[in-house]
Amino acid sequence: MVIHATQIDRMWFRAHPDREYRLRRQTLAEVQHWAFQPGPGYAPWCIIRRADGVMEAFALRVGETCDDHDLELEQFFDHLRDAA
Repeated sequence: MVIHATQIDRMWFRAHPDREYRLRRQTLAEVQHWAFQPGPGYAPWCIIRRADGVMEAFALRVGETCDDHDLELEQFFDHLRDAA
């Protein structure tokens, strides 16, 4: 049985009912849909919004981190949406 990332996202939100955003690395299957692949030294990440399941993808330099708190994720998510 194959479990897709979206199913895992739903399970994660059920296990974390106080969270509105989820930060995670993207799967290889998700990255294949990018118009431009992340360059060497960059890792693909995404933020998922619980309310509607919308995902925003981005790349970070390997070794860099992003805050995993709803307030920061919401602001970053909105910034990514506005830039699109």
